[in-house]
Amino acid sequence: MVVRFFILLISLGIAYSCNTTQEATSQDEPVIFAGAFVVNTLYDRPIQGADLNLKINDRVSKISGFSGCNTYSVGFTKSNNTVTFSPAMGTKILCDKEAMKKERQFLNIFASPKEFIIKKDTLTLYDEGTEILKATRFIF
Repeated sequence: MVVRFFILLISLGIAYSCNTTQEATSQDEPVIFAGAFVVNTLYDRPIQGADLNLKINDRVSKISGFSGCNTYSVGFTKSNNTVTFSPAMGTKILCDKEAMKKERQFLNIFASPKEFIIKKDTLTLYDEGTEILKATRFIF
């Protein structure tokens, strides 16, 4: 009798956990501003390779990565789908003119608040409704 009751209790627990999991995945999950991304487009221009990237750590509100020539770090605060940045810090390596121009354009993104959308594995940043950056999540 005790064994049957125990089996019934376990069966109910398993059934409940399966039902709870199904309910949780069927609802819209909140967008988490986090992950590692490689920039695909910057101001509507395609970016080749992985020389521009963002590693977003939402636990410490920090973005870091490689900006084409130097490494950088910037703090952020998020409210709904808007992100505001603190001043960016970076290394001071001097590269060729074209790499430095691309790096300045990239780092200028952090100069003012931006709207963002993360859908599946794509992060898109907007400045006053205009898409300025599109990046794809990558897994190490």
